[in-house]
Amino acid sequence: MKIDNITKTAPRKQISNLDTIPFYDRSLVDYEKYQQYISHAGVKYSMSVHATRGCPYRCFYCDVYKTTLHHFRRSVENIFEEVKLLASMGIKRIEFIDDIFNVKAKDFKAFFRLVLKHKLKLNFYFPTALKGDLLDKEGIDLMVEAGATGVNISLESASPRLQTVMRKYLNIDKFYENARYITEKYPHVILGVNAMHGFPTETEKEAMLTLDFFKSLKWIHFPYFVTVRAFPNTELEKFALEQGISKEVIRKSADLSYEDVAPSMNFTQEFTRGIKAVFLKDYVLNKERLLSVLPHQMKSFCADELNQKYNDYFPRRIKTIDDFLKLARIDKSELKVEKCLEEKEIIIQNMNKRIKEKFPTKKKNSDAMKVLFMNMAAYFSEDTDSQERVLLEPPLGLIALQTYLNNQFNEKIDGKIVKSRLDFDGYQNMVDMINDYKPDVICISVMSFYKNFVHRAVKFIREQGIEIPIFIGGPYPTGDYENVLKDENIDICILGEGEVTLTELVGSMLNNGYNLPSQDELKQIPGIAFREKQIPESTQFDKKNNTDQINL
Repeated sequence: MKIDNITKTAPRKQISNLDTIPFYDRSLVDYEKYQQYISHAGVKYSMSVHATRGCPYRCFYCDVYKTTLHHFRRSVENIFEEVKLLASMGIKRIEFIDDIFNVKAKDFKAFFRLVLKHKLKLNFYFPTALKGDLLDKEGIDLMVEAGATGVNISLESASPRLQTVMRKYLNIDKFYENARYITEKYPHVILGVNAMHGFPTETEKEAMLTLDFFKSLKWIHFPYFVTVRAFPNTELEKFALEQGISKEVIRKSADLSYEDVAPSMNFTQEFTRGIKAVFLKDYVLNKERLLSVLPHQMKSFCADELNQKYNDYFPRRIKTIDDFLKLARIDKSELKVEKCLEEKEIIIQNMNKRIKEKFPTKKKNSDAMKVLFMNMAAYFSEDTDSQERVLLEPPLGLIALQTYLNNQFNEKIDGKIVKSRLDFDGYQNMVDMINDYKPDVICISVMSFYKNFVHRAVKFIREQGIEIPIFIGGPYPTGDYENVLKDENIDICILGEGEVTLTELVGSMLNNGYNLPSQDELKQIPGIAFREKQIPESTQFDKKNNTDQINL
């Protein structure tokens, strides 16, 4: 249902000079707590670096950040200085979370040359995926020599027609050549290849092309063949609707995990299950492949990390690597390596102390405005939601926001970053934490995957009589702010350039006795959306309804 009283302000101009953004203050979260958990790259005891923003491509399946129109990069020197800073704190594992880190080949190579020149002994991971067809042998050689350990590249589909439809325009032959070069020359590099199944208009023949692409490569360490999901207000959703796919099928697809068998957009459930079964049996469980890749994986990952990776393939059957070996009918004596990497070899002692030395705590005013940052990207441990993710990594986006606010307002604001499941593990626990901290505003970041979870949380917050402003940002509100604002428990959606937008909002609140500015003032702040007046009774959420699910 469309709400007429929503105001979306002018788009926020992107930050073009990323070197002006301060290095993220890693002391803002307890890294000793986080380092015990596995990150997005599938490893522990690591830190993530964000080198670019925006994307030069317009692939329709990932068009979520509506306000990010242009691609900007930090300078090579700026990225290297942050990496060197992290290395000085004892960090050995660095994750680059950009999927376009290698778009500018000259800078890509220059970075690794600096690493080699300064003799930094690091392991690099690219979990979100490099642009596979833009690599070349020189870049691959430099990357591996400098310490690349985990490299993901994204195929999506091996169909040339679908590459055009999705506007990725991948050079499939070049991609294949680079993947083969890595697997043959550097079999110790943990190569992952991402592909998707279920694009609108995809034929069975095209799906088989992608499957055959995998089967022709010896050997990819971690191949992924996931179900396509169309999120609200994306180009993919629009394209799917144009092909006659119902809103209900799209909604069900968006709400499922990537590995689940969704109500397929173009195939029968039987075909989808069948092609995935062939993928798992003929490639993932191929004994020749496993005997080749497992010894390298065991040298690079501790048992806990490897357990997680194989649990992703068989979430209901595999808990440990031993379970997987049993499923694959492999005896440990057949492997060249007896055991996985010892965790004691990668533990970083006194991590918080090392971080504090680089980012010393600054004194705050006794009446400083309190900003509570909540990351809602992990379900509570008591939940049994099928979408559960046990990966718990520091919320880099919130660290970026608070770092920027601290640099702008210094002692005038006092921020606190917390994450669901880790810092509060239940609705009452969450409210107790809020009441203990007594914030003046709550800023919540949420992925589309967790949209119902965040609505349940803010509903519970309001039911306990907490009436302070609640802002929400991240992919879900960015792509679907109208649905977000149907929930009258939420005051403002932050749609773009969070550091600058939130700085302007907080600055206005500082000048207004820590209260929200007037609606006329809000209209002058670019990059936000809000309701101008209370929603009529017929369209309000039922705050007294005690059900656990809110459907948008």
